Amino acid sequence: MGESSRHTALNPSAQIVKEARKRAKAEPARRGEPSFHMTEDMRRLSTPWFVALSRADRIDPNVLPAGVILDAAAGSGLQLVAYSQVLKRPSLGIEMDGNVAVLCAANMHINSEEGDLQRSMDRVVIGDGSDAEGAITEYWNSLREAGTRAHPPVAMLHLDPARPGDAQNHDVDEMEPSLSSVLRGWADHLQSGPRGPAMLLDLSPRLDEMQQSVVESIVQTTFPGVNSTWEWLSQGGGRVDRLSLWVGALASSEDHRCVRMGTKHVIASIEGSPSMSDTVEMSKPPPYGAHMTIVDPALVQSGLQEVWLERALREDSGHSWLRLEGRRPLLIHTDPLIMSEDVEGFVVATGEIVQHRLRPPELHTIDQVAASMARNGIGKVTLRCNLNPDVHPTLQRRLDRELREIDGARGFMVDIEIERDSGGQVLYVVCRE
Repeated sequence: MGESSRHTALNPSAQIVKEARKRAKAEPARRGEPSFHMTEDMRRLSTPWFVALSRADRIDPNVLPAGVILDAAAGSGLQLVAYSQVLKRPSLGIEMDGNVAVLCAANMHINSEEGDLQRSMDRVVIGDGSDAEGAITEYWNSLREAGTRAHPPVAMLHLDPARPGDAQNHDVDEMEPSLSSVLRGWADHLQSGPRGPAMLLDLSPRLDEMQQSVVESIVQTTFPGVNSTWEWLSQGGGRVDRLSLWVGALASSEDHRCVRMGTKHVIASIEGSPSMSDTVEMSKPPPYGAHMTIVDPALVQSGLQEVWLERALREDSGHSWLRLEGRRPLLIHTDPLIMSEDVEGFVVATGEIVQHRLRPPELHTIDQVAASMARNGIGKVTLRCNLNPDVHPTLQRRLDRELREIDGARGFMVDIEIERDSGGQVLYVVCRE
C-alpha cells in the first residue's frame, strides 16, 4: 500500500458515538466495568476488561519513550482504552473492518475524560495494520487537519491478530494481520530505548513450542538481539487463557512468566527459566498421611513447575510428580506446602491423604461415599477426578446434599493410576484439605 488515501482516520467524537449506537449498544461486561460498543461476536472474542487493565498496570510508564500507544489490530479498542487510561498516552488504533473501527472510535470517546488534552490525539485508522507508512501518514494528516502540528512516533506496539475459527489448531502464518509484516512495517516507526522497542504480542494460547519458536524467530529477525518474556495467564479454569510475548522494554529479566488472575487483579506471578520434570509410576497405593496437590495446568505449560516447587516445599521434602498432562497436574509430597501468595495462587487443591477407594462414585453408592467421607472428618468434597461428564454434575450435587449436615473439613477426590504386575488399576484417593 503506502498511500494514505487507502486509509481513513476517524476522530473519536460525540458524532462517532451517535453512529455507533445504531450498530451496537454500549454495555459493560460486568457490573462496575466500563461500557463498550460491541457486537455479540466481538464481545465473545474480546479480552476481559480486568485482564486488559492488569496488563496495562504491569507496564512501567517510565520505560516507554515518547509517542503514542499503537494497536495494529484494534478491534473494539478495549485493550487500547486500558493502556490509555493507565499509561496516560495518546492512542492510535488500526482496524481493517470499517464497521468495527466506528465502534472502536466510539469506545475510545465514551471512555475518555472530558478536557484530557492527550485524547485530542487519539485516532482510529481504517486500513491495513501492516501498512505502517500509509497508516502513520493518514494519522499525521488527521492531526494536522485538526490543528495539531506534532508528528508523534510510536512508543509501544500492541498486536492481537485474528486467528482462524478453529483456535484449537492453527499455524502462526494464519494470523491476520501477519505478525512478520506488522513488525517489519512498523520497525522504523517504533521508538527504541536502551532495552529496545516496547511490544506486546497477544497470541493464541494453543501455540505449541515449535510455533512459539517461529514467533521468536520473527521477532529476532526484525529486532536482532532484543530480549523477550513469554507469559502464560490463567484465570483458574483448568487451561491457559492468554499467551503473550512481552518484548524489549516490556520484557523482564526472565524469559518465562506464569500469572494467575483473579476476578479483578493478579493473585500470583512467578518467573524463571523453564525446566523438564519427570513423572513416576506408583506400584502401590500412596501412604495415608502423605499429601497430594493439584496445580494449575498453566504453571506446567509455562515450564515453571520446578521454580514453583523450590518455593512450595522444604529442600528435604520428598516429592514426585504423578501427572503433568491434562487439566489436573498432580504432585505427591511428604510435607504440607509452604504457603505464600505466589505458591498458593497456583494451587487448585492440596490436602492430606485419608482414604483410598477402588471404585468411582456412582449414583447408587453416593450415600456410602458420603458416609465414608464423614467418618474421615470431611463435610464437603469436590470430585476432581475423571468421571462420565454426563453424570459428573449430578454426582457432585448428590454428594453435596448428603454431606450438607456434616460439620467437617473440605476435601477432594482425585484419580491416580496404579501399575501392578497384572496391569494398570485406577485408584480414587480422598484428601482432606
